[in-house]
Amino acid sequence: MTELDEDETSKALGQFNFALNGLLYPLRLYGQGHYVDMVSQEVVKLAWQLHWRLEGVDEPYEVEDLHY
Repeated sequence: MTELDEDETSKALGQFNFALNGLLYPLRLYGQGHYVDMVSQEVVKLAWQLHWRLEGVDEPYEVEDLHY
């Protein structure tokens, strides 16, 4: 894999968040916006953890315990 500079990383994160919000948008129609926001943040954290795992950093996945 190649190193991304700060602008490319920011752009990639923005595109990821945009796609994720599009996938979760139907839940907002049913009044679940608060939960969508909480889960979206955790999915982004998991994505970063997956990235580092694929780069060879062997750490367990960690997620916040979201109380519904």
